[in-house]
Amino acid sequence: MARARVSAGKLYAVLDREFRLARPADCTRCRIPLPYWHEAPDEVSANWSFGTPTICGYGCHVIMAELLAKLWTQYELEERQTSERLP
Repeated sequence: MARARVSAGKLYAVLDREFRLARPADCTRCRIPLPYWHEAPDEVSANWSFGTPTICGYGCHVIMAELLAKLWTQYELEERQTSERLP
């Protein structure tokens, strides 16, 4: 199954929506980290990740890790744009 190619903004919107649905209602502090592009290490791995979340007493960091594992299989970031250098 091919991954959907999305922009970083779109991927963040998906991550944020999924996290808000899954996080405990008692936690109002945690936010999903921004996704970033990186070279995929092999043909089956995703080309994105996000920063390490802060450990949360409500378990938000575990929910984020589960979302990462789930969404890695569904989404791929669009190719990173390189800026043209001026002479």
